[in-house]
Amino acid sequence: MKPIQWTEDEARCFLEGMKAVATVRGTRPLEVMGAEMLEAVRDHVLHADVALAELKDCTAEHMAAQIENSRRREEFIQFLVLIPYLDMSVDSEQVAVVDEIAGALGVETDTLTDLHRVRDDRWKRLLLDYSRRSFTGYADAEGAWEKVKVVTDTIRQYVGDKKVAARYQALEEVPEGSLGHTFFHFYRARGFPLPGENKSFGELLIAHDCCHILGGFNTDMNGEMDVAGFEAGLFENGFGFELLLEVILDFHLGKTFTTAGLLPPGTGHFDPERVMIGYERGAACNVNPIQGWDFWSVVDEPVTELRERYGIPAIPGPVLLEPPVSMDGAPVHDHTD
Repeated sequence: MKPIQWTEDEARCFLEGMKAVATVRGTRPLEVMGAEMLEAVRDHVLHADVALAELKDCTAEHMAAQIENSRRREEFIQFLVLIPYLDMSVDSEQVAVVDEIAGALGVETDTLTDLHRVRDDRWKRLLLDYSRRSFTGYADAEGAWEKVKVVTDTIRQYVGDKKVAARYQALEEVPEGSLGHTFFHFYRARGFPLPGENKSFGELLIAHDCCHILGGFNTDMNGEMDVAGFEAGLFENGFGFELLLEVILDFHLGKTFTTAGLLPPGTGHFDPERVMIGYERGAACNVNPIQGWDFWSVVDEPVTELRERYGIPAIPGPVLLEPPVSMDGAPVHDHTD
């Protein structure tokens, strides 16, 4: 999506709102992760020259007067919603400050509803609603027949579909450094079955894994968190923040949310600087690989050229990242989204 350009006054108000939530309007100290989050948002989202030490308390009405544009208001609230998750719990007093500000700005988001459900331990309802929204948003399937087709194709490919598998196995022969060649070896190095191979997640995950490759993110829990930040930046409708929330619950709060018992959850893997760098890359990207993008039309093209064409900032390091390893040297295989 096209990044929002914030004025200095708007950026200051944005950060004051985040601080108000983190400190429950100054009644608590600003914890280390809260300060890191403010700094990362200032540098990678707002791109503002604002001294955090000079932030003041301001009313929700003042924030509403400063931030008038509807898209700016929604992005502002999406970031406020993240604050109560930082300390790996959801504090009702912080949520109340988010509610106050969102009410003054007249903004309602699915992630704010989700925040209430996490606060209230309404996990079944949260998972049901999230699954429904993510199916439409991630699979890009609107009608009932399209949804049925996605499900049946995924099941068939999980069991094994030789025709689909052969098409992906042939990517080994496309030029080195291309998206297709990198995709093939990205899977093989991590022990992931290619789409159509037995026990694969099918073609449903192609877009997500291409976000890993295009954005330069690995597949450990930190990498999954960072690529979720990238995906959050891709969408203008707020769905990307739903994807980020999913990973926060799985790999920061340690909830078995969408891992469904296939992988153990993790805690403490939200690094504000890294996740906001991911968001910055996603917001700069002028295509959305998750929706309306044709993987097969660009499989022969170099990843570095695609990044440049798509507006993704230059990324240091090799295009094909080595798979992450655990403390005992064994490969880490996190393929959950």
